Amino acid sequence: MSIHWTPDRDQGSESTLQAISRFLSTPPGFVNFLPGDQELAQIEDVANSIPSDHEILLLGIGGSALGSLALVDALCPEAGHRLTVIDNIDPDSLSRLLESVDLTATTILVISKSGGTAETSSQLLWIIEKLRQRGIDPDASIVAITDPEKGTLRSIAQQRGWRSLPVPPEVGGRFSVLTAVGLLPAALTGIDIHALVAGARSALSDLSSATADHALVRWISSWEEHHELRTMVVHFAYRDRLVTLGDWFAQLWAESLGKKHDLSGREVYRGSTPLVARGVTDQHSLVQLFVEGPDDKQFLFLDAHLNESDLEISKETAQLHPDLEYLGNKSLGELRRAELEGTIAALQSAGRPVSRVLLDTIDESHIGAWMMLMEIATVLAAEILNVDPFDQPGVEGGKAVAFARMGKPGWSEKGRRIEAGAQELKPSPPIPVSKNND
Repeated sequence: MSIHWTPDRDQGSESTLQAISRFLSTPPGFVNFLPGDQELAQIEDVANSIPSDHEILLLGIGGSALGSLALVDALCPEAGHRLTVIDNIDPDSLSRLLESVDLTATTILVISKSGGTAETSSQLLWIIEKLRQRGIDPDASIVAITDPEKGTLRSIAQQRGWRSLPVPPEVGGRFSVLTAVGLLPAALTGIDIHALVAGARSALSDLSSATADHALVRWISSWEEHHELRTMVVHFAYRDRLVTLGDWFAQLWAESLGKKHDLSGREVYRGSTPLVARGVTDQHSLVQLFVEGPDDKQFLFLDAHLNESDLEISKETAQLHPDLEYLGNKSLGELRRAELEGTIAALQSAGRPVSRVLLDTIDESHIGAWMMLMEIATVLAAEILNVDPFDQPGVEGGKAVAFARMGKPGWSEKGRRIEAGAQELKPSPPIPVSKNND
């Protein structure tokens, strides 16, 4: 089984090969701390401690949630009903959630590497209160995934005796999908986590003998060639099961590459903006812009072979109208493929750089390999931009203001400094809206 990747460029550059050599000689935490058999067994032990008839409520945000969503949507969409991810704090959504969840048969996964994420902490406190109101012991219902030694969540988990799993300190949140962060929710929805990790290791092993025609070498070389003028990367999935992978990729790419300062501390305002598109739907919403709009995008098309029942339209039914007869004895699968190839051809004819990825199938090994390749690609792109892929100071600024406004000790001065540079927005007069036709 394979990943067939056809990048825009025929051969990779020597500089990309050298960058990969440096990467492999001093790999980052998400490579060094890929779980082995012992860690996987620990995750499975926790999964086995959760009743099979329980719903799973995942509290997390960003890298603590997107990877799990991508894995479940890709690998077991039919089991997705068991997992509910709360990755926001909209009170309207949270209130409605309780109308559909039976808390007496629910296990709560709270995921925060730092252990102090404000959104996740507020979700946790809110759900603990709801559990207590319904006479349910929160300590028996909660599983924590966080730093192994420090942080608020680790402290609470130890004090309350919660079941818990560690996130290696050396693995950043958006690179953590192949740790307990993504693997416990995966195991709870029937995904083979051993095969996921094996797929990631296979991609690493293949990369260790990469030459200039290796797909990742070619794609990064192409991205480097175009990135100064084409500052966006469009992740265009032509299988619904792969669309959420685009959301996961978008956070990984954007938060890792968008930086005000380079590694020397100079102000550079560098980055590459990811866009997520769904085929064929977005042919009717975005492709007009992609083909005839600004030439500022690179395209990554993602597709897969599936053992699916192809839905065929009979010749008789297509005679409903003469304009529809061309669809007779054709299938929806044929149309999907024609639409995919037509969109690629239209973009290429317009001079847009296009890369195409075809997975032999959608299974754990292929998805594990693809996620590892995208994480490596992100680090390589960061080296080209000369930025740190593992920090996120821009996000921290917004947190500082929020902490200050919420009264968290030690944050008032930093919050005031940031707000001092903000522009005051003066509202317009309200626009009246009538409740009826009177």
